[in-house]
Amino acid sequence: MTEWTDQQAAQIAGPQEVQVVTRRQDGSQRRPTTIWIVRDGDRVFIRSTNGRTAAWFRGATATGTGQIISGGEATDVIFTEAADADLPAVDTAYRRKYSQYAGIVDHLVQDGPRSATLQLQPA
Repeated sequence: MTEWTDQQAAQIAGPQEVQVVTRRQDGSQRRPTTIWIVRDGDRVFIRSTNGRTAAWFRGATATGTGQIISGGEATDVIFTEAADADLPAVDTAYRRKYSQYAGIVDHLVQDGPRSATLQLQPA
């Protein structure tokens, strides 16, 4: 499986907000959804604030492919469910990056959003 370089992970996860674009079963793209993104070393993660019921999350898990638009640049990605062992590091990354939004981050580390954590890998 292909991984990001540290530089690629930093570039993709650098902006405060990115857009996730998922695909429908027929391959067509859904409209971009603005989300927060974090990294842990050379690994990149996203999390659904609305948990597993969010349309973009369902699309990501159904097809496993899509795009992240970061800094105006679209990158094809593969979505995989984050391992349970990675969740504490992802929580820490959200707390560190978005510390000025403590109330929102407190929500993101609750069970619903936490269960909707995806790791992004280059397609």
